[in-house]
Formats: sequence, C-alpha cells, structure tokens
Amino acid sequence: MNIFTRNKELNFSVENIESLTKSVTELKDVLTKIGTSVGQQELTNVLASAMKKNSKLFKKYVLTNELFGGAGALWELYCGNENLQSEFQNKFNNFCRDLIKIGIKNRRIKQVMW
Repeated sequence: MNIFTRNKELNFSVENIESLTKSVTELKDVLTKIGTSVGQQELTNVLASAMKKNSKLFKKYVLTNELFGGAGALWELYCGNENLQSEFQNKFNNFCRDLIKIGIKNRRIKQVMW
C-alpha cells in the first residue's frame, strides 16, 4: 500500500480556481451585506493559497476553526434576516462544493452543508 494515497493531489485546475474565485467573492459580498467581517480574511487566505496552487497552505487555511469549527465559526453564522440567511447558506454551500471539487475531503465540511 502506498502511504501517499490518502493525500491525493489537489486539483487546482483553471476551472476549479475560477469557480472558487466566484464562490468566495459571492460569499464575501453576502457577508458585507449582512454587515460582518467574520470569515472575510480566512476566505481571502483560502483563495490566495489556491491561486498559488499551494496544497499545504490551502489545506491549512480551509480547515480552520474560523470557517468550520464550533461556536462562532463562519458556517454557524445567523444574521436574523430570512432572505440574507438563505443567500448566505446558498453561497456557503457553493463554497463548500468548490472545496470538495478541488479535493478537500473532510467530514466536517460535508456535515455543515445545508
């Protein structure tokens, strides 16, 4: 058995980077509409590391408590406005799908998707 099979290369294709860029931009736009800076820097870090095709940094920035941890994590954000909440959840799901497309395999990410 190859010890490296668990760490398959991430797929930083042009298509995946473009899709991630779109989902991060849209998610940050919703956060701005909601009036919060929660997660903004983390999303910027995720996108920047993907653009550099740096697998190690990308994994480090994706799998943070700020995005997918417990209390206060971005995935838990509740804004109190039904329309904005729905938009946030939709954009957050798109972001999660893009992470999965690139090759992030993490139970937590699948758990937090709506």
